[in-house]
Amino acid sequence: MRQTLLLDSTYYPLQMIDWKKALSLFFTERAEVVEHHSDIEIKSTNDSYKLPKVMRLFCKIGDIHTVKFNRMNVFYRDNFTCQYCHIKFKAADLTLDHVYPKSLGGPSDWENIVAACAPCNGAKADKLIHNSKFSLSKKPIEPRWLTIFLKKLNDKEVGFWSDWFY
Repeated sequence: MRQTLLLDSTYYPLQMIDWKKALSLFFTERAEVVEHHSDIEIKSTNDSYKLPKVMRLFCKIGDIHTVKFNRMNVFYRDNFTCQYCHIKFKAADLTLDHVYPKSLGGPSDWENIVAACAPCNGAKADKLIHNSKFSLSKKPIEPRWLTIFLKKLNDKEVGFWSDWFY
């Protein structure tokens, strides 16, 4: 099922929501529909409703400052590219690697975790970068929220958003 882009009252993008949350916001009059998906309808026993593609909240929500630290967001930050061999992969073929090994006390955070293919991750093992044959393509940092959000919207898997970028 396709998702809905939720905007705040100033049209600033907030998040992607599922169809249930979208219809809930609409029926409780907390948001208006800006655009519908043209090919999907939700049917009840008495009515049918076009699935919202973009919705705008009536009230402004506070600014979003942080990106949730999780596997997929690390992959998006690193552009689905192994940070050691610099080859692009599908998410299923990537792993997470601790730059400063966990066995040596390395934390699991934005500055210490990178996307790595299984062969590179296995070859690096629990070595420090300078004790291995690898170098990072870029220093891992916490990404900006809007950067990750736009990468997700522009993802080829979610191609129905492409018309918002042109």
